[in-house]
Amino acid sequence: MANERDTRSLPAGRSKRFWLEHEGQNVELRRGTLVVGRSSGCHLVLEDSMVSRRHAELIVTEDAVTVRDLGSVNGLYVNARRVEGSQRMKEGDTLQIGQREFVLRSLAREVAPTGHERQMAETLHGDVVLGENPPSEDQTHVGDVFDVLGSVAEKVLAMDRGEEAERILSGVLQSILREAKDGREIPQPVAERAASYAVRIAGATSRASWLDYVVELYTQLRRMLPATIVDQLYDVVRKARGMHVSGLRAYVAVLEEQQSAFGPAERFVLQRIAGLERVVLS
Repeated sequence: MANERDTRSLPAGRSKRFWLEHEGQNVELRRGTLVVGRSSGCHLVLEDSMVSRRHAELIVTEDAVTVRDLGSVNGLYVNARRVEGSQRMKEGDTLQIGQREFVLRSLAREVAPTGHERQMAETLHGDVVLGENPPSEDQTHVGDVFDVLGSVAEKVLAMDRGEEAERILSGVLQSILREAKDGREIPQPVAERAASYAVRIAGATSRASWLDYVVELYTQLRRMLPATIVDQLYDVVRKARGMHVSGLRAYVAVLEEQQSAFGPAERFVLQRIAGLERVVLS
């Protein structure tokens, strides 16, 4: 039985942002329905033997979060009490799914004059934010989701299940690229990890679009690809045929504009990147 609904409403022109805190991580909740479970097809994947494949739903509106059990074996708990059916949550409530405990946080915000809200991404894989403070409205560190999905992605890639890895990681990889295009700062470790995963997915699926992704990401960042990623590109480019030479040339041009500041090691990496064109066209 659902708990009594909180009928208090927000003032006109106001809505709330919601996120879940978990061991120093902030999981951003966008408006819509979010499926949580052990299956890689869920929006939020929890690798936990006590979690069912499709364990629960979070229904997020502009002023509320409601949690619903999807018939899980081990149940769903809010403030240590098992949820029967669905329950509306409030600020500071604890949500336990399997062995994971989350705390619901919220922040009132002004609604944009257009009334147009960004919709929840296709998966929450691109919407996990780390840090002790609430996520800022104009910056989301989506790349940190790797800390949640990394073990799952590594397992499926090790089994050469490229399409499954692509499905798991595509959301976060595309979110990182969107942030780069928006001019937001992408930490180098996040960019490098995104590029490495993209090359590995290309190798496992033979889809050259993921090689183009790597080049486009680093073109937007105006940074030199790490030598290890360049080595990976050389290993995969013959298998994943169809990489766009035009994008590669544009990236090399961006780097050549900066080469006066490069040291010998960076100039060597630049030569290696430029040399990829011959491999692509061979």
